[in-house]
Amino acid sequence: MTYGEIRALATAADVAAEAARDAIDTLAAAIERHGSAVWVLAGGSSPMAAYRIISSEHSDAVDWSRVHVLIGDERAVPLDDPDSNWGTIAPVLLTAGLDAVIRLRPEVERPAEEAARRYADVLSALPATASGAPRLDLVWLGVGEDGHTLSLFPGHPDFRPTDELVAVVHDSPKPPPTRITLTLAAMAGAQRAVVFATGAAKREALAEALAEGQLPIAVVAGRVVDAGGEVVWLFDEAARG
Repeated sequence: MTYGEIRALATAADVAAEAARDAIDTLAAAIERHGSAVWVLAGGSSPMAAYRIISSEHSDAVDWSRVHVLIGDERAVPLDDPDSNWGTIAPVLLTAGLDAVIRLRPEVERPAEEAARRYADVLSALPATASGAPRLDLVWLGVGEDGHTLSLFPGHPDFRPTDELVAVVHDSPKPPPTRITLTLAAMAGAQRAVVFATGAAKREALAEALAEGQLPIAVVAGRVVDAGGEVVWLFDEAARG
């Protein structure tokens, strides 16, 4: 089975620059084609570096008022908590020039189950693909050292097939314990996914994911490809080995 295209780059900085360039091209193309674009953000150091590039170098590259910005997964913590993905990303990315984006985030101030239901309603209101799934023009995906992506963890009982677009993860193997995440069902609407595959600590999990296809990052990539979307893995030398 194919899990998408692999691009080998020298450093994590090169990965961030390539991801930033690719994001601008993808979002601009989606706006031209559909009149709007949907971008699913990811937490982590590599995506953060790319957000800084976009904010500082590409703030006028697209009509940001036509871009819907979501988060792939969020921790059930206040927005000013260091563990909040949205709370960490927004001050870096959504600055002057990009502050016109349409911001769609889980309402983590509510109980997790309610927040997940309301976030699923937000996704369901987005333009749909031919299959009926919400159209996600660009999905950024990080990778954990255990091969998890979003808040989908290997061997965890909440990593299971579901028709729901959003799920609550309880007893996460990484703190904080409660999280809200997009599911495999949501990935059926992903038009393009970019995987940040950086750092020597990720090397073993990435190799296993691509060889065996069982870890969450490979399962998610496979779901995107099976649904007709594109997946690009951006490897740096440290992760590639």
